[in-house]
Amino acid sequence: MPEQKLKEIIAAADHAINQEAFDQLMAFYADDAVLVIQPGMLAQGVEQIRAAFPAIANYFNHSLQVSQADMQVIASGDTALVLARTELQAQQEGRPWHATRFATYVFRHDQVGEWRCAIDNSYGTSLLATPPTLHLLCGKIGAGKSTLARQLAEEEKTVLISEDVWLAKLYPDAIREVADYVRCAGLLKNLLAEHVIALLGAGLSVVLDLPANTVASRQWAKSIATQAAVAHTLHWLEVPDQVCKQRLHLRNQSGSHPFIVDDATFERISEYFVPPRDDEELNVLRH
Repeated sequence: MPEQKLKEIIAAADHAINQEAFDQLMAFYADDAVLVIQPGMLAQGVEQIRAAFPAIANYFNHSLQVSQADMQVIASGDTALVLARTELQAQQEGRPWHATRFATYVFRHDQVGEWRCAIDNSYGTSLLATPPTLHLLCGKIGAGKSTLARQLAEEEKTVLISEDVWLAKLYPDAIREVADYVRCAGLLKNLLAEHVIALLGAGLSVVLDLPANTVASRQWAKSIATQAAVAHTLHWLEVPDQVCKQRLHLRNQSGSHPFIVDDATFERISEYFVPPRDDEELNVLRH
């Protein structure tokens, strides 16, 4: 069994990745090897793989460190399947980032007697699952953000986090003015960021029902997706003010919402609304 030899080869390859010695790294790959860069994106052949690694290093701010916590080797003739628990660490947005992947690597024993990687898939069988996504919501009060959020959260492995619910639970009777909301919502964001990153890192999609209605709020939310290394979608609900107000009147009458918003408050808060712009580089889905 070539188990010990393959473990040594993979350890040496990890060292080359960590040192960004990419020319040296290419010696570990077969000429026709395939690298899974991310779900849905492959590099095929040594030339493409060589071009991919500097981009990966740049994405992780040249701080990526890779290691294998555990490995099992299943070999038959000149082919070996390696199952590994791969640990990745880096600095993202100035914060430590960590991920565990259950990788699958395929090695071939070539004509000159060397084991070389033919398939480098650090994502393993997680390629079969829908990758986690951070869902963001943009729209004025009464546009239907919470209704859409609940619909999105019906998808499998999806968690809903509602600002209204959290604020009502954490700060009962404390929000009476717009300034109270701004203060409490800011505190909530500080609390939620690492929690949302952890949920995304665990493979769960998150519907973040907080109003992504300003450039700053959207960049804050986008930074969470970046740190978690997941995709994001900004759902923009474009609804006329008059329709929003009609919905607010009905909501206020029903008593189903923890906060009452009158027309004057709607106008004051709407003054801060900024529609998404192209230069924010967001994945926008209009409703």
